Amino acid sequence: MDKVWAHESYATFIGPLSTTIVVGWDGVRKAWEMRFGQFDRVTISLAESHVRTNGKVAWAVGIEKVELLRKDGKTSSFDAFVTNVFEQRDGRWLLVSHQATPTFRAAE
Repeated sequence: MDKVWAHESYATFIGPLSTTIVVGWDGVRKAWEMRFGQFDRVTISLAESHVRTNGKVAWAVGIEKVELLRKDGKTSSFDAFVTNVFEQRDGRWLLVSHQATPTFRAAE
């Protein structure tokens, strides 16, 4: 994650399992380390994406498919709405904000 994130005090992270908003690069890095440390395997694929740029800022919204292999061998999977915000620096696009919210379908 170090290479794709801007190491800024205003970086933010809200993952699909989050209970709080993490603000600041140090907290963001720790949140990712904690999340990945909970599972033997994390697979995330983008099922849908819509990207827009405006100057040196870009945002992408879409749907992620998440598959988790827990350390006890159990698996779980879900879809999540995702929003990522990027800033362009020295020709590179770096993440400054990530939010993923699980999708829930109402019973018919």
